[in-house]
Amino acid sequence: MPQLSDYPGCPKTDLTLGLPGGAAAEVAKSGVKRGFSDAVDLKLSTTSDDDVSVSTPPPSKAQVVGWPPVRSYRKKTTMTTKYVKVAVDGAPFLRKVDLETYGTYQQLLSAFEDMFTFLTICNNVVSERKMMDSANGIEYVPTYEDRDGDWMLVGDVPWKMFVESCKRVRLMKSSEAIGLGIS
Repeated sequence: MPQLSDYPGCPKTDLTLGLPGGAAAEVAKSGVKRGFSDAVDLKLSTTSDDDVSVSTPPPSKAQVVGWPPVRSYRKKTTMTTKYVKVAVDGAPFLRKVDLETYGTYQQLLSAFEDMFTFLTICNNVVSERKMMDSANGIEYVPTYEDRDGDWMLVGDVPWKMFVESCKRVRLMKSSEAIGLGIS
């Protein structure tokens, strides 16, 4: 092992648990434990009884900007959102849609048409809400699961009630939606 004399001109460094520099470092080097008055600088000694030193209260802690860290999706808590998953029978993927961004069923169906490019809205009857896969000739009916776990047709209840009660949306094949009131 090299000795101190092997490195001329280099100061000797010791590893200590105290703060670097200052009197605390010298106290730690001497092997003597620090006392409370060394660790905390309290000015408790006064020159006279009349002149009592009153410590000023610490300044109020202002919250540091950006602390605690908040995710960007949490920052938007002022906006109400109602995300639901949308599944299409036969499609191997799901999509998420925010129901609060739409105001009517027709806007929602148009969004489905944009999300799933193979689907188009059937305009046979105005009140009928169906979508068609023109390549395969398959009709899809938009259904949703409500709070109670029942599957219902999209459009059976007023829009606001639908937004409040919808848990997920499924574009079901018309042949499977016979029990839901589709003729």
